[in-house]
Amino acid sequence: MKTTDAISPDHINNFDFLRLLFATLVLVTHSYVLAGLPEQDTLWHFSHGQLLLSKLGVRGFFVISGFLILKSLMRSRSITEYCFKRIIRVFPALWIMVGITLVGGYFFSSKSVGAYFTDHSVPLYLLNLVLRLHISINGVFPNNPDPYEVNGSLWTVPYEVFFYLLLTPLFFIRHRLYVVRGLVLAGFMGLLVLHYTGQVFYSTYKLSLYSDQLIFLGLHFMAGALLALFPAVLRQARVRTILVWTTGLGLVAVLYFGGFYQTQFLLVPVFVLALGTSSYPWLNWLHRYGDISYGVYIWGWPVQQALVHGLHPSQPVLALLSIPTVWALGWASWHLVEKQALRLKLDIVAPAAATTRVVASDFTRLRQAVVKQA
Repeated sequence: MKTTDAISPDHINNFDFLRLLFATLVLVTHSYVLAGLPEQDTLWHFSHGQLLLSKLGVRGFFVISGFLILKSLMRSRSITEYCFKRIIRVFPALWIMVGITLVGGYFFSSKSVGAYFTDHSVPLYLLNLVLRLHISINGVFPNNPDPYEVNGSLWTVPYEVFFYLLLTPLFFIRHRLYVVRGLVLAGFMGLLVLHYTGQVFYSTYKLSLYSDQLIFLGLHFMAGALLALFPAVLRQARVRTILVWTTGLGLVAVLYFGGFYQTQFLLVPVFVLALGTSSYPWLNWLHRYGDISYGVYIWGWPVQQALVHGLHPSQPVLALLSIPTVWALGWASWHLVEKQALRLKLDIVAPAAATTRVVASDFTRLRQAVVKQA
């Protein structure tokens, strides 16, 4: 396996491949549910009920997100810049998807035009624009095994944005690297204690958030952020390769023989980030086509529901039909919406960025700042 020797801003990595893989794993599991079958995919059987493909995909997404978003926060020049980058990455594609599925839902409903657009569930569905989740519209997909649900995949997006906001205060102490490391480590350990000492529930559901999911997803996000703060762990290509093989084989072993619950917060983050920060030519060629994973993720459920409504396919057929269809929509979402929105970031950032091109990595600036203060 050929890899580059260091992680740098110009390093072509495997993250695009991993994100697309994780989004596709979610599609596969959802094809069981939406076809009316128990949520028992191939990984569920292999792991004797320990893990689903979709849950592996979501875990991977949050690990990568924690890693990359922490790095983005550290190199941002202001809170405004950081928040703007996060907004234009999440919301434009989401808004387009909500608008199209709202209007398109009529064609898969049992109602007249007037009855459909005046139903009380329609304005509630529009609240997805501001991350107040309402995934159903009355009368849409009425005969599907999972009726009325237009997009059940959206539940993770508010958690993602919540964790973006949770990291924001670190911006003000970003030059004190040891403090940032301590706080992120303390946060990870605190969540770990809460997770393993029993389910903890608080009244967070009004925010479209549930405390048990905040803890569980937060552990993966914080694990990614923590590894971002110790770049030396993943800097050398040989070390990354060793970590990919050891943690990969470890995951296979604990999934088949048992023990995944006890080891997941170590094995999954290290495996995902060791593989993601590596650069294997047989994986990283996907970067040429853009990062289509977000579009695949948010379009997967409605496309599969539409296919079930029109064709009533079996689970394997639903998966085979939906994957290329949703990949195409993800490609369109990236090139027509997401990439165009990100150009706003580039237009704003470019003038100031010219003065920072000599920086070799995100954390080099942190070290330089600490040295200057000393």
